[in-house]
Amino acid sequence: MQILQITARGGHRGASIGDYLDELEFSRPTLYRLLKGLKQQGFLRSSPIRGRYLLGYELLVLGAQAGNGAGLRDLARPRLLALAQRWGDSFYLFARDGVNAVCLEVQNGAYPVGSFVRATGGRLPLGVGQASIALLGYLGAGERGEILDHNAERLMDEYSIAITDIEAEIAHQLKHGYARGVEGSLLPEYSGLAIPILDHSGHPLGAMSCSMLKSRMTTAHKLDVLQGMQEEVAAMVNQAHGLLYLD
Repeated sequence: MQILQITARGGHRGASIGDYLDELEFSRPTLYRLLKGLKQQGFLRSSPIRGRYLLGYELLVLGAQAGNGAGLRDLARPRLLALAQRWGDSFYLFARDGVNAVCLEVQNGAYPVGSFVRATGGRLPLGVGQASIALLGYLGAGERGEILDHNAERLMDEYSIAITDIEAEIAHQLKHGYARGVEGSLLPEYSGLAIPILDHSGHPLGAMSCSMLKSRMTTAHKLDVLQGMQEEVAAMVNQAHGLLYLD
């Protein structure tokens, strides 16, 4: 796993033997055996730059499965695309991963905006962004408190977000049925909305969110987008339940 992480940090250039040896306590022969095995399994491939390695395509296969719990990603993708085409904003699917929220899917409309995550697979500490609020709101109070205690220092240091502000937004979500993000020092020109994707027992499977320029967040547009998201989530949950029942 360390080899794969070092390779990922190399970006489009990949990683060299020297990069691995600098960060790992392997002998050169051991490293070569591991690299050979990872290449044979498809988890690494040779870079066009001689002597460097890139992540292999087999990781895409695993990633697609990892991000498709309960078939959520497959069910959400066409719905996010339809919302983006209809309203023009950027729409996302998020799921909880421990103390973080991970982006499983993103579809941009005619007015794409910046986001705390750059692409599918991006990860944020829970508490950052409207999707985090949607995911946190339906956890038990004890579990939610442990997560926020764990993330508190990072939330303040990296995002200028206080736990009291997160708790206020969670209260807003539970009262009004949708989440807003806590505005910190980053992305002040953007706004967003999110709603939880709950199973029939009320457990959060994920969250659907929308990001847009503040100038587009009129009352009418907000209500239209929320209604569209709520309809798509309700249909998606019913479809997932039907597939589960058939299985």
